[in-house]
This record gives sequence, C-alpha cells and structure tokens, in this order.
Amino acid sequence: SETKRFYRVSVEMVLVPGGEFEMGDHSGFGHPNEYPLHDVYISPFYIAPFEVRNQKYCDYLNSALSQNEIEVRDGGDVYAVGGIDIYCQTHETDPDSRIYWNGSTFTIESGKEYHPMVEVSWYGSAAYCNWKSEQEGLEPCYYLSTWTCDFSRNGYRLPTEAEWEYAARGGEHAPYYRYPLGNNMDGSDVNYWESGDPYETGPYPWTTPVGSYAPNGYGIYDTSGNVWEWCNDWYDPDYYDYSPYNNPRGPGPEIFRVFRGGSWGVEPGDTRSAVRSGTLPVIGFDGCGFRILRIPE
Repeated sequence: SETKRFYRVSVEMVLVPGGEFEMGDHSGFGHPNEYPLHDVYISPFYIAPFEVRNQKYCDYLNSALSQNEIEVRDGGDVYAVGGIDIYCQTHETDPDSRIYWNGSTFTIESGKEYHPMVEVSWYGSAAYCNWKSEQEGLEPCYYLSTWTCDFSRNGYRLPTEAEWEYAARGGEHAPYYRYPLGNNMDGSDVNYWESGDPYETGPYPWTTPVGSYAPNGYGIYDTSGNVWEWCNDWYDPDYYDYSPYNNPRGPGPEIFRVFRGGSWGVEPGDTRSAVRSGTLPVIGFDGCGFRILRIPE
C-alpha cells in the first residue's frame, strides 16, 4: 500500500558497519576493469537505503530556486546561478525527465514521486548533497567552485566507489555473491531490461518506485538495477592496480566520474555488484541517479 511505502521510504539512513572485503569480481564474469581482486578496509558510514527520488530532488530545486542558488536556462536546463555545469534537465528539455518546469516552479509527473531521480548530472547530485547538509545544520562536503570533496566534514556526499560496493554486497562475503541477493536473479529480484512491468508498460524512463524489490543484508534497496548511481570517485579503468587498502577515494582528477549498479536498461550481467563504469560528470541520462552517504559523528 502507499501508506506502507511512505513508511518504508521515510527511513533516511542505515548504518553500515566497517570492515574488510575483497573488492572486484568473484564470479568469473567480470570485465577487465573489475580486476585484480584486492583487499579494502572501509570505516563505518551511514548510507541512504534508497536512491534519491523525484520528490526529494524537486523539493531541493524549489528550495534552491527560492534562495537564488539555481537558474533555469534554455527553457528547462538547471544550473547554479552563473555556473557552467548543468545540474539536471526537466521534461521541457528532455522528455525522459519526470521533473517539470512551468517558468516559476518545479513539479513532478503524477505517479512518479517515488521513482528515482534521473537526468541528473554528477554536479547536480553533489549540489543536492550540499543542500541537504545545510538543511540539517551539517557541514557541506563539496566546494562548488572546484567540486572537490572534504571528507572530514560531517555532511552528506556521494559514496566512494569502494563504499558503494561494500554497501551493495550487504555483508555477504562468505561466499561473495554475484548480485546483492545471491548468484542468480530474475525479474522478481531486480529491475533490468525485460525484467517485467517496467519493460512492458513504459513509457521512458522505465524505472520502478524505490524499494520495490527486496533489500540486501544491510537493508539497502536497488543497488542492483533500476538506475545506475553516481559515486564520488573519478574513474580510471586501471585503478584497482594501485588502489590503497584503507578507505580508497579513487584516483586523481580524470575525465570521467564513476557510476555503479546497473539500470533498467541493461542486461542482467551488468547489474552485478562488481560492475563499474564511468562517464562525463556533466552527463545526465534516463538510467542514472544517485544515493547519499554521511559519516557517523
């Protein structure tokens, strides 16, 4: 029921205990960028059990607009005031977006309030983290002039790639599963291409409401499929060759930012917990969103 869903998605954050795991592909189906397997230690953190949904992001947009922090250009593209990095697109400039702009207010397509936010860039995801931190009296992690992250601050940020994979695996390390819920899956476990209702009913984007499938062992939903999720790291396909052991934070500045987890638009194999990819941080598309993280105080 909708009441049950509201109760479930009202859970803001879950605690993921720290620990060691072997990062990378254990299934024998991995791409070259998922190797070599390497041990990583992760400190405890809080992570959102759900991908940021349209309603949450729409609230941010209207709040930021009222504070003169963002502006709309070209009839529907959202930027920081005077900025050069696009945050997101609205339905007016990309029909796959479920956020609408009427010239003065942002609204959501009816029935899509609980679907994950898409057509959002890495920049727009980081800016949301800062806004949410400010709303709760926390220290914003991102310097919006340089887009660097201050990991010592107590506010919200995007997960590192290592934190993301550690959380996605749900504590299942003996053995390591191919997917968050096991070594096999079907359309009852995850939203992927041709997995069921999203494919049959359309229209784009074929997302499902957050929390529509079973959670992993940490109580985290949709780390496999539905939408890819932005991570904080820059992307280097060879990063595993030199990644440090303790809380790796990715390589130095590169061209792409990491996104993980697969989406409604990929084949099942690309929703494995080890799958990694990257694209330009300015890109937003109908199969990519994000979730947020913060460290315990």
